[in-house]
Amino acid sequence: MRISGVIVAAGIGARAGGDLAKQWRQVAGRPMARWSAESLLAAGCAPVVVVIPASEREIADQVFTGLDGLILVAGGATRTESVKAGLAALADDPPDLVLIHDAARPFLSKATIAEVIAALAEADGAAPALPVADTLKKSDAEGHVST
Repeated sequence: MRISGVIVAAGIGARAGGDLAKQWRQVAGRPMARWSAESLLAAGCAPVVVVIPASEREIADQVFTGLDGLILVAGGATRTESVKAGLAALADDPPDLVLIHDAARPFLSKATIAEVIAALAEADGAAPALPVADTLKKSDAEGHVST
């Protein structure tokens, strides 16, 4: 069975602020998007399509230096358009399965990938649900924490 990956990394990361889009920022010693690419490649996905902003090809080339099995394609104005661009890059030689991942979610584990692949044996689609590790708080109108 051939399994490919599509990593959506075409956003500008405006909510994160700063001069560098969040997918290119360092997290635990590597650019965020590289974590995802390495995880999918290590799990046997081939090829892995990384959908990037058209204007950021140079930085993407630097981020993914030394990784074989990647295809970089320009994304669209929306996440949906970017996913379509990633899938279109696989159209000439379609794999059996495609795993779609968001570059802003680093630390994708091999176990999670395996669980999604196993779920796809039973269903047309699958998405992992992971427990929230952060503390969630709610504030009132004055900005005081209420829960």
